[in-house]
Amino acid sequence: MSETIGRRPACTDNPHAHGAYLADEATAQQVPPASSWVGKIRQTHRDGTVLLITPTGYVWTAAPGDLRPATDDERAAHDAQVLGIQRERDALYRQLRGGAGS
Repeated sequence: MSETIGRRPACTDNPHAHGAYLADEATAQQVPPASSWVGKIRQTHRDGTVLLITPTGYVWTAAPGDLRPATDDERAAHDAQVLGIQRERDALYRQLRGGAGS
């Protein structure tokens, strides 16, 4: 399997495709309880690490051994947060342009 991300080919032995939702188990916490961060793959590096992005735009590098596919609920929560941010951004743009009808 070969995939291209940007102008460079992605690492072919990484089973996760560009744009896939992954959970980074290394970010989970016991105290205080916090679930793993979920992000979408933006880039796969030759060493197997992946660059993930959160709905808020935070980007981090995760090791392949710490990753698992995100659950349906995690993907739905990620998408809901993205939509909420887009709605807030769109409302702000309308306000800055001078009204809700613009």
